[in-house]
Amino acid sequence: MTRRDALKSGLIFSTGLLSAGWQSRLHAAEPQTSFSKKGLHFLAVGDYGTGKEAQKKVAAQMNQFAGTLDAPLSSVLALGDNFYGMLDEARFGPHFEQMYSKQHLDCPFYACLGNHDYGPQYDSKQGRVKADMQLDYAKKNPNSRWKMPAKWFAVEFPNPVTPLVKIIYLDGNFAEGAMTPQEKLGQKRWLDEELKKENKAKWTWVVTHFPMFSDDTKRKDNQGLIKNWGPLLKTNAISLYLSGHDHNLQHLQVQDYQPSFLVSGGGGATTYETTASARGYSKQIFGFNHIHVDEQKITVQLIDADGKRLHAFERDLGGKVKVLGA
Repeated sequence: MTRRDALKSGLIFSTGLLSAGWQSRLHAAEPQTSFSKKGLHFLAVGDYGTGKEAQKKVAAQMNQFAGTLDAPLSSVLALGDNFYGMLDEARFGPHFEQMYSKQHLDCPFYACLGNHDYGPQYDSKQGRVKADMQLDYAKKNPNSRWKMPAKWFAVEFPNPVTPLVKIIYLDGNFAEGAMTPQEKLGQKRWLDEELKKENKAKWTWVVTHFPMFSDDTKRKDNQGLIKNWGPLLKTNAISLYLSGHDHNLQHLQVQDYQPSFLVSGGGGATTYETTASARGYSKQIFGFNHIHVDEQKITVQLIDADGKRLHAFERDLGGKVKVLGA
């Protein structure tokens, strides 16, 4: 069986699970914190930058949960909408550096840009200056956990010499009046070349703010991203596509697409309603994702702001997905 055939088999298996009803399969349970095989731990969270009580609660739970893991975190994957409203450099202290405790979150926060990070008309009206502030803060403060080397970039864990995971960060602000035409073309050329490179990592993930597929009641699927990036996700061995933007938690499996699609937009902004579908699990709730990855499999847990596991699954190298019981 080829890798692609194995992947198709995994997706068919997943579809069977979906038809059985993922939404009702699990009840809130204690998350898994210890794993039999040595691997890397990640958290993922998006749409958090309000500075309000919901962000504080999720941040505190992230810290508490990370402290229970059998190894320190490798990174937090910050999925965009990092700061709502007017941004100045003084906000990085209370709304990032102090918000996310160094006690158990003392790791790099690799961040992408969301629509609110460009300060459009419905936000701060700062425009591209707001995005530039976040890029500049990373450059001026190399010892900070805040990492944003560019609008699009790739990072390898635990290191570039012997990587287990390669994560490709992309800027999906195509329709927000944010990226220039030159930037859109530059990112496309960069992504094409990046995917052609020799890849030593066993796993490749894509991180961006905008979901390609979503069971959010209001927004639905992003047809622009499906057109721009969809073919690449069908033909390249990408195992996870992580995004925010929709203020809820989701795990979707979409026929003919290689990745498992995760929406982790429950970091602090007002939550959005979801609708049940045959594609996977979704819930209108505050929370974050935990990902454990080793040489053989990925384990993903959707965790709420009270520290309970709402949904979890495993994915192997062949692309087969197994939903875990409570």
